[in-house]
Amino acid sequence: MKIEIINHFTPDGREYVEWDLWDGPDGIDHAHGYAIDLVQAFSKIFEWRERIGADYAAEVLADMDTLKNFIANNETDYGTTN
Repeated sequence: MKIEIINHFTPDGREYVEWDLWDGPDGIDHAHGYAIDLVQAFSKIFEWRERIGADYAAEVLADMDTLKNFIANNETDYGTTN
């Protein structure tokens, strides 16, 4: 995981924050956003980390269900002769 946070200022002098998050295997998942302060920026970063983690967890569970179905229906090549 890599996080980058940069503060900026509007033309009238108000500060805001730009943030980037690279997460997942080798940082392949990228989220980007803006916030009015660091608290909001970190809240969004945590929200995105949770979302990315949930997506990966759902993918693993789907793969496990596929594997269970595969094994239950004996869809292997074990015992096949030509």
